[in-house]
Amino acid sequence: MTKLELIGQLENAKNNYILGLAGISLFGSPEAHPILEKNHAVFGMYMVDFSQVARLLINPRDREIAIKEFLLSQIRALIKESFELIKDYCYGTGQAELFKAEPWHQFARMIRNCLSHNFKFKFSKFDKELLPVSWKARTITSAMDAQHLELDFFGYVEMWELLREYQIFVQERLV
Repeated sequence: MTKLELIGQLENAKNNYILGLAGISLFGSPEAHPILEKNHAVFGMYMVDFSQVARLLINPRDREIAIKEFLLSQIRALIKESFELIKDYCYGTGQAELFKAEPWHQFARMIRNCLSHNFKFKFSKFDKELLPVSWKARTITSAMDAQHLELDFFGYVEMWELLREYQIFVQERLV
C-alpha cells in the first residue's frame, strides 16, 4: 500500500462514519417512517424489508437505544479500521517505531482493543506494565480492567479528535 492509498482508505473510513451520522439524522425525521415502511434492500436472492426499522424508530425509547447502538458500531468501525490501516502501513514500510512513538499510540491501541472486546477493557500483562496511559485529558488506568468503556470517557468527540490525530500523523510524519 502506498501512502496515497492509506490516505484514501482513511478518508473512506471517515466517509463511512459520516454516512452513518447522516443516516441517524434521517432516522429522526418524521418523513423517514413512511419511506422505510415501503422500502427494502435486495441483494442476491435476498430481500430485507425496512418496515422492521420503521417500527423500531417509531417508539422514542427504542429509537434512542437503536441509534446509540448504531453509533457505537460506527465508532468501533472507524477507530479499529483506521488504527489497523495505519499499523499495517507502518509495519510494511519500516515505520513501526515512528508509529509506536506517537503520544496517542498506546492509548489508541488500548481503546482499539477495548472496542474489539465488546467495549470492555481487558488488559494483558504488557498493557498493565504500561498503565497509566494518557491522551489529552483522558487516562486509562489499571482500575479500568474488565470495565465497560463509557461514552463520557471516550465518545464521539474523542473519537473524532483521535481520527484527526491519525490523519495528521499519516499526512505529516509518514513517508
